[in-house]
Formats: sequence, structure tokens, C-alpha cells
Amino acid sequence: MNLQLVLIVASLLTFIYVIGRIRKHQLNIDDSIVWIIWSIVLLILSIFPGLSHTISDFLGFESTSNFILTGFVFLLYIMVFFQNIRISSLKESNKKLIQKLSIEKKKAEEENK
Repeated sequence: MNLQLVLIVASLLTFIYVIGRIRKHQLNIDDSIVWIIWSIVLLILSIFPGLSHTISDFLGFESTSNFILTGFVFLLYIMVFFQNIRISSLKESNKKLIQKLSIEKKKAEEENK
């Protein structure tokens, strides 16, 4: 019961924190969707612990805590993957911008000569 209460409070605090960051324009909605969905899923699994027991038994986990931990790891793995995609895209955009600025600077220097 204590773990259930901690998970409920943690999921609610996560949800409130993410919504607050969105309202203050410190977090994009695209970036926060995963956190909002995860906090809702965690809240549902906290309120209905039998559901997480059923799912963990169905998937063959020895304990429910292993199922929840694996869920967290899987979520973080997905988030890191998508962040790497975004970082790669930003690096490419940054490179193109630097090349464009360098060409414009070179043209401006040639015109001033």
C-alpha cells in the first residue's frame, strides 16, 4: 500500500510539473507528450495494482516490480533514441547554417576588397 501511494503521488507530481513547464513555455508540447502519457499510465497502474500484476504475469515477469522497472528502462531507452535523432538533426542544421554563414561572409569580404 505504501508503494502504491508513493507511485500515485509521484505520477501526479510529474503530471503537474510537466503541465506547469508547458504553461511557462519552458517545455515544448512535443517533448512533454511522452512524460504526460507515462505519468497517466503510472497513475492507472498505481490505482489498479491488480492490472500491473496481471500484465506482469502475462508477460512472464517474476515480480511486478521487475515489470515496472523494465517499463521505465524501456521508456528511457525510447526517449534517448528519439533525443539522439533530434540531436543528429540539429547538428546537421547547425552545420548547414555555419556553411551558409561562412559563404556569405566570404562573399562580403570579396565585395569589400
